[in-house]
Amino acid sequence: MTGKSRDTVEKEKEKAMREKAKLDEAKRAKEEAALLKPVQTQKVPFGVDPKTVLCAFFKSGNCEKGNKCKFSHDLNVGRKVEKKNLYADSREEKMADTMDQWDEEKLRSVVLSKAGNPRTQTDIVCKFFVEAIESQKFGWFWECPNGESCQYRHALPPGFILKSQRKAAEEAAKAKVISLEEFLEVERHKLGSNLTPVTKESFAHWKKTRMDKKQAEEEAAKKAKETQSAAGKNSGMSGRDLFQYNPEWFEDEEEEDEDWDLAKYRREKEAEDIAAEEARIAALSIGE
Repeated sequence: MTGKSRDTVEKEKEKAMREKAKLDEAKRAKEEAALLKPVQTQKVPFGVDPKTVLCAFFKSGNCEKGNKCKFSHDLNVGRKVEKKNLYADSREEKMADTMDQWDEEKLRSVVLSKAGNPRTQTDIVCKFFVEAIESQKFGWFWECPNGESCQYRHALPPGFILKSQRKAAEEAAKAKVISLEEFLEVERHKLGSNLTPVTKESFAHWKKTRMDKKQAEEEAAKKAKETQSAAGKNSGMSGRDLFQYNPEWFEDEEEEDEDWDLAKYRREKEAEDIAAEEARIAALSIGE
């Protein structure tokens, strides 16, 4: 199957761009129609509390009256309409309903109900609003120092978490962290009962076995190297062949000395570690 020609590809791109532009134009026209559609002035029947009716201008994002609006700015007002109690002042309930009793959902609903025109001139969150939230001074009767004309947003930032919720989460995270001693104790209980206890005698036996094994490995490696060297030199190979056969034969003596010193250092270091371990076991035996 042959690929598409350049002209065909260009035509397909132009067609896709035209379709995208057409969809964007239809979307823009729909948004403009929704914005420019006039909102009818609301009329409330006699005896009906305007606060039980959702403000049409607020719903469309054009209400500039804020708390002074006689209609409700609560989007859920239609779902919870109740007969107004003429013998109780709802403001007293709001005064008792303080922010320390709210969850995040309640806080957002109160913020939305107190909002004026949601179309602000900037996306920056008002610093007075954030301070009121953090200090738990925000409530039904809180007023922004900038007034109703505040150009900054009075809305919770994305991912906002109350201080009390953040503190509870931090305490829960700290509770999950265990100390080193607790971890070692848990791991110790996971061990079986058929283990060999570490004593001075068992450690000495382990040390001797390990040193003997290491010495045997070094002697075997040295013997194998000498055997390879003798086999290569007795075969009449050229210098190039010998180098390709085993480049280690042509290393400088200084490098060999460095390798030997490094091996010596490792042995001394291991001996120091073993001596320290013996001292630790001896101290444990004395303590018992």
